[in-house]
Amino acid sequence: MNKENAKTGGSEPGAEVGNGQGSHPSGNPAVEEASLTALVSHGGHYELALRNAVQLWAEANTAGTSDHREDLIQAKITAVLSFFRFYERELADVTSMDVRSWRESMEARGHKPATVYARVSRLSSFFEWLIRNPVLSSYIRNNPVSAARPKAPRAYQNGSAKALNDKQLTALLRTIKQRADKGEVVAKRDYAILLFFVMTGLRRNEVIGLRGKDLEFKDDRFLARCKVKGGDFVWREIGSSQVREALFEYLESCKRTEVLKSGRSIWTRHDKSGKPGGPLSSHSFAKNLKKYAAESGLESIHIHQTRHTFARMVSEDTGSLVETQEALGHRNLATTRVYVQSIAVKKDKHSGRISERLGIS
Repeated sequence: MNKENAKTGGSEPGAEVGNGQGSHPSGNPAVEEASLTALVSHGGHYELALRNAVQLWAEANTAGTSDHREDLIQAKITAVLSFFRFYERELADVTSMDVRSWRESMEARGHKPATVYARVSRLSSFFEWLIRNPVLSSYIRNNPVSAARPKAPRAYQNGSAKALNDKQLTALLRTIKQRADKGEVVAKRDYAILLFFVMTGLRRNEVIGLRGKDLEFKDDRFLARCKVKGGDFVWREIGSSQVREALFEYLESCKRTEVLKSGRSIWTRHDKSGKPGGPLSSHSFAKNLKKYAAESGLESIHIHQTRHTFARMVSEDTGSLVETQEALGHRNLATTRVYVQSIAVKKDKHSGRISERLGIS
């Protein structure tokens, strides 16, 4: 397979797989078997067969209930096809040294360890899926990725683990608010989203995945229903009136207040005129956040930094690792320690009462 053909015939890796009648194989067992058979038949359509096989694997290994399923599928396709763009190899000819060279090339180009690990892991998953398939089990006997996988990076040992300080966060919020005050619908949306993150410490999918029915307004209480790690749903009170006000200002600006109590996404994409479109993806918000950060004088930013920033502020305010753990929703205190390496000043909650007992003025 030459390198130009390996580039999927000029299509982007995230593009729809195949073209023409019957080229999109998902959901059709007969087409699936034909697509996989084509990988070993050398019938002149190897590149298309490879693309179809990668799509089949990505769809089969992404839960139908996953938030942003299409984004996850495309990310998996992109990761695997990037290897076959790098190397001129048919599946049965791939060696562990090929995978190692690909991994080292990503490292040399400055990709973060977590990114490299994720891409190599997805390639490994693809080969494991092929090996389990009866059509290919005699053709691909071993997983060439097994001997070339990097060690899993330590949790949060990258840029996303660095909390913003108060000055940086204030500058970032001010930049977005200024745009919102000028009437930019996207900025109104992004300001409300960022407030959700920094006032609650919620994770990326817990905020971006919010739907109308996930929000409730009872008396003066504002509640958000979030799907947390492990698949459980929990209700969380949001005491900040600024979050509520920013949310309604956004929904009113794009005439979408009717989304509340519905199953539709709270956050949507918008065209230049502000007209709402499909659900917002976390990738789109992250891209905007980087733009705002650059305007605010920040060198870089990652959505997960908002959670670390929330943890920093809670720990500094309470002086308690346990209270920070509860605020973050961690089951394990050791995980919270990763977010808050140390608490500089512990709050004094006892000396006043001790002084009174001892009669010391």
